[in-house]
Amino acid sequence: MKKVLTSMLLASICTGISAANAASGYSDHNPKDSNNPAEFAKEFRNFYYQNFPQIPHDKYNMGVYAFNEDAYSQYKDMMEFPPQDDYIAKGKKFWEDYRLPNGKPLSSCVGEAKGLRAKYPYFNIKDGKVHNLEDDLINCQINAGVPKDESLGSKKAYNDLASVSAYLARMSDGMKVNVEIPDDPRAVEAFNNGKHMFFRKTGQLNFSCADCHMYHATQKVRSETLHTGIGNTTGFPVYRYSKQGMFTLNKRLFGCMRDTRTIPFKQYSSSMLDLEYFLAYIDNGLEINGPALRK
Repeated sequence: MKKVLTSMLLASICTGISAANAASGYSDHNPKDSNNPAEFAKEFRNFYYQNFPQIPHDKYNMGVYAFNEDAYSQYKDMMEFPPQDDYIAKGKKFWEDYRLPNGKPLSSCVGEAKGLRAKYPYFNIKDGKVHNLEDDLINCQINAGVPKDESLGSKKAYNDLASVSAYLARMSDGMKVNVEIPDDPRAVEAFNNGKHMFFRKTGQLNFSCADCHMYHATQKVRSETLHTGIGNTTGFPVYRYSKQGMFTLNKRLFGCMRDTRTIPFKQYSSSMLDLEYFLAYIDNGLEINGPALRK
């Protein structure tokens, strides 16, 4: 009964923001039919530039804080004692102290900490797949002989994974997102699959990512403001004040799908990684500012 009531409430919210959107004057230009990544990204960003000309491109990495003064005021208050710092310190210690079964550090698989976060996600031509940082850390352990249920991918080690991710994000702070799509049809296919994931409607509520973060961006869902489709990746992992914990991007995407009453794709599945690849390519040129703080 509780699930039914929740679904009814969310459906009513959807109806409310749909009505608001009808009167918003948003441009109806929709770039989703373009299969060329560069052309699509340009048109996609232009959708927001046209509808929110008051927001400079370089401010989109602030999420809702870029266009909501009340939210920004709350953000400044929360940052008086940033809760991310504990995770960063823990992640730094793990990164420096942890050794694989062969005695080597995690950096032996993925590279040194400085600037590492800025290199992800990327398309690996050798295996034809999108790679993200957390998944590469997990596979580094597993390939070295660590049992899967003892790796950073296990539920019991999630806080260690989130902490290491937070530390590595801080070590790329201020660098710019620069995701490349190599001249390989598989890379273009991965991008377009991620784009499909963004626009596909799913779940009992028949929502897509675009419904909230494109067509209804900056509008209200109860007391919360919906952020835009630009700047989704720059701050991850993020400390969510409402949940009192650090969330990796894949975990957040998983939770967002679940909240639309659908069966989410498995974390670090090709669909999830392609969606991250798509979102990160859209964010090209924005500064990395993680681990960020969100409500």
